[in-house]
Order: sequence, then structure tokens, then C-alpha cells
Amino acid sequence: MSYLDAVVSETLRIYPVIAGVFARIPTQAISILGYKLQHDDWLSISIYALHHREDLYPDAKQFKPERFLERTYSPNEYIPFGGGNRRCIGSALALLEMKLVTVTVLSRFQLALTNKCPLYPVRRGITLAPPASLRMVIKNKLS
Repeated sequence: MSYLDAVVSETLRIYPVIAGVFARIPTQAISILGYKLQHDDWLSISIYALHHREDLYPDAKQFKPERFLERTYSPNEYIPFGGGNRRCIGSALALLEMKLVTVTVLSRFQLALTNKCPLYPVRRGITLAPPASLRMVIKNKLS
């Protein structure tokens, strides 16, 4: 189960469902890490960029679930569902569903891509999703 948790965490790290959080506007001038922000500046966090920082995730473009077995990331370093009091209320259910679907599908089927071309997520509204060009061959393990 811990490796399944790591696989799901690594998948959400590389391809978070939402690339960034909604903008926030400070109510007064503030300074954060030496950056001076005015009361009408817009602030937004890129979840995608955060999860691809090489200083936090060495070889960030590589799929390495082991990184989640070797280290626990802080809520400021890993935020696939946002953070703080605006964190996704459905995150626990989403994680449960991801794990159940992954185990069910991989225990019954063998999956393979139809070609070796790199695939990149595409924006669909505010979410990231697989490209329409994604094609797979699915074979039943029981046959």
C-alpha cells in the first residue's frame, strides 16, 4: 500500500489536476521574502511549477515514486489539492478513488501505449487532462 500511495503522489506531482490556484489580492501592502506587494497586486501559486522545482524534486521530470518513500514533503512543497483553508474538500475521496481504480485496472488488465511519442497534458478549462491523441491497447490479464 505504501508504494501505491507513492505512485499516486508522484503522478499528482508530475501532473496535478489543476496547474495553479486561484489568484489572491492582498488587502494591504505586504512584503514576502523581500518582495514588496501592493494592495492591488494579484498573487497566484503555480502548483505545476512548484512540483517541478529541481531543488525540491531532483530529476523532476522523471517518474520516481520512491521519492515519496524516502522523504515526507511539507504542505508548502507538495500541494496537489491546494493548501490551507482553501484545500480541496474532496481530496480524501479523490485519493481513495485513484487508488481503487489503479489497483482494479492494473490487477485485471495490461496497458500499453500505441506509440512511443511523448505525451503532455493539455488544459481543459482550469484542469489538466490527457491529450486527445492518447491511445492505448488494453489486454485482459484473465484471458
